[in-house]
Amino acid sequence: MSLPFSDNDLLKASLEAISDAVLITDARLDLPGPTIVYANPAFCELSGYTAAELEGQTPRILHGPDTDRELLERLKNQLRAAETFRGETVNYRKDGTAFRMQWSIRPYPDDAEPAYFIAVQRDVTALRDLEQHRRQLQRLVDIQTRVGTAGLDLQTLREQVAQIGLVVTGADGAAVEEAMGEEMIYTATAGTALSSVGMRLPVSASLSGVCYRTQKPIHCRDTHIEPRVAREAADRVGFRSGLLVPLIYADQCFGVLKVYAARVNAFSESDMEVLSMASQVLASSLADARLFKGERDRRRLLVDSLPILIAFIDQKVRYREINATYTRWYDRPADQILGRPVADVMGQAAYNNMRPYILAALAGEHVTFESLFPHPNGRVIPVVVDYTPERGAQGDIKGFYALVRDISDLKRAERDHLTGTLNRRGFDERLEVVCATAKRYRRPVALIFLDIDHFKSINDRYGHSVGDSVLTAVSHELCEAVRESDVVCRWGGEEFAILAPETTLDEAEKLAERLRKTLADRQHPAVGHVTASFGVAELAGEENEIDFIQRADKALYAAKTAGRNRVEWAN
Repeated sequence: MSLPFSDNDLLKASLEAISDAVLITDARLDLPGPTIVYANPAFCELSGYTAAELEGQTPRILHGPDTDRELLERLKNQLRAAETFRGETVNYRKDGTAFRMQWSIRPYPDDAEPAYFIAVQRDVTALRDLEQHRRQLQRLVDIQTRVGTAGLDLQTLREQVAQIGLVVTGADGAAVEEAMGEEMIYTATAGTALSSVGMRLPVSASLSGVCYRTQKPIHCRDTHIEPRVAREAADRVGFRSGLLVPLIYADQCFGVLKVYAARVNAFSESDMEVLSMASQVLASSLADARLFKGERDRRRLLVDSLPILIAFIDQKVRYREINATYTRWYDRPADQILGRPVADVMGQAAYNNMRPYILAALAGEHVTFESLFPHPNGRVIPVVVDYTPERGAQGDIKGFYALVRDISDLKRAERDHLTGTLNRRGFDERLEVVCATAKRYRRPVALIFLDIDHFKSINDRYGHSVGDSVLTAVSHELCEAVRESDVVCRWGGEEFAILAPETTLDEAEKLAERLRKTLADRQHPAVGHVTASFGVAELAGEENEIDFIQRADKALYAAKTAGRNRVEWAN
């Protein structure tokens, strides 16, 4: 495929060498839309199409049922305005498999009527799956906390289990069904199923009975085409689609948790996965409520199967209950941990770091924080810690539940591998939190975008290894120059973003000018002086994060258009 640029061979070799997928189209936006004129090998590998198959096609060849149509309309409007577009949606490969694509599309040339659109694209499917896993893990932790505070009354616990099923799936109704003889009985309900307590279904002629007998989860997408459903009873309670999971503990199935909705296909496979994992926690809790009374119940609520350190720590800061993950982590039997002071088990230095949070929990405060947790093998592991106080009947604090989760993979996923600064995923999470805090307390927050000037010529002239060293040096200068509370992110390519809480537009402009001068004064080996263009914006009132980003990006564009190596700000 030919490219509409000078130095065609050099440009093509550069595009074919990079790992990001690059797609170039003409600039026609009216139907049938822009036509593909070039796709680099990374794009062909990602999409499954050959270059010849893509040439002359429109990007609609990648679209499918889950592609976001509103986002495509926004894309078209921004390109009509000659603006850079950034977004993410579902695309489809040649073989029909779906994947999540993150786009950055720029008009070319950017200082005149565009003749082409240059799209840099990246497959973020694995990253989104990791985020989904993190959300599921958090939901399981929430479930554990709720069950752990549900009390010892069996019926109360049944009702809590039904309510949890309702909440984690967004269902209309939920029921705990237990087998009694040849019948499945609704022993607890929630949502639209509240009036159905006591309803009986035959084990031999109901979907609940099938789930109970086979001890396997069932995803029913439409009760009207599922032959195993007791149709009349299902219609009576508004059960048109649902999820059923067996409640199994110690190899014994004593019931089924069913959630349902009045519409077809109301639940996803992710809902089923969370409910199935939650059923282990819920089943053990129900079983314990049946078998034990008093303080012995607490130990059974510590779910050994979860990859989380779970413990109950008393007012004397001693371990009273732990799960199996604790024994694996410290490579000690439970009797060498239970009853011992926390400081003796984890080490005095680690305990000193945790002590302020422990004291807050023992004072009745729910505490969540990130920390570095020492492993007995010498490694220091990043964790998220959650302390939930337990109160006695008179409101006094008996101790607290401690949940510790290893977030090493998540931390690695948040960092740019080259510069060590935050990547887009990590930055987006902090942007959401910082903006929400600024709006709530009416505090200023500023955003600075910067783009290294003529960076492509550095890569072309000196090679990518020199370009990488420039990126690394620039990121180091930025991190050294900003405050500890500021957040530095490699936005993409040669572009960086700085999020500055408690910073007005005027203060951010001065910071950007100081950074501009610092970068311009630095001498880079082989390259010499490198400059950057800056765009600055302050969060306006109830402005959303997308508009905030776009205003800072427009200011950066203005700085580049005005001659580069300068600071521009958004009004």
